[in-house]
Amino acid sequence: MVALAGSVVTAIVSTFGLPVIQGRRDARKVLDTYGGPLVDAAYELQARLYNILSLQFVDRYLKNNAQDKKDAAIHSTLFVFAQFFGSRELIRGEIQYLRFSRHRRTRRVSQLIWEIGEEFLADSYGPQFMLWRVEQRGLGERMISSVNGRVTCLGYAAFVEQRDTMAEWLKPLLHDLENLDDGGRRRLTRIQHLLLELVRELDNKGKRYPFTMNEA
Repeated sequence: MVALAGSVVTAIVSTFGLPVIQGRRDARKVLDTYGGPLVDAAYELQARLYNILSLQFVDRYLKNNAQDKKDAAIHSTLFVFAQFFGSRELIRGEIQYLRFSRHRRTRRVSQLIWEIGEEFLADSYGPQFMLWRVEQRGLGERMISSVNGRVTCLGYAAFVEQRDTMAEWLKPLLHDLENLDDGGRRRLTRIQHLLLELVRELDNKGKRYPFTMNEA
């Protein structure tokens, strides 16, 4: 009986305990590996959205070309959109570890990533900044590169050089930026709030961004 009980316990641990432990370790490994690039991409996109929504970025730089910065404003704005989708695409295959982790923060990170994607594809805001899942993935895939065997996102200079290869997704975004309507503003506002929450979850001790970040 003792031997049988021991066998049952061992079987239960092998079936349920070790996969759970391994899953938690894998989830931590995913965040350790990709959390830095993801939090930076989320921060930079939300910061640009804040400037667009609250600081008249479009009128000052995209329409009036203040200080001859129009080209840089366009390139950098499209870059932060693409960079976020690229950083998200890097962990798409690993997201299962985050989703099923027992760690609340890890699960919340997974949930926020999903919610941001849903806001981009929702049709309740109208057509502006609407990107279906396959479009989000397509743009993200174009942003991924391999350098010395290490998979990462394109940097800004490489993005500018290769921007034409992403025109299918970037041209509509630029058109929407230059003709921002109420629906587009509502969508971007919601996305900026979710991105802020994602930054706070990933940088929960405030070591990377130790300053106040505002909602638009």
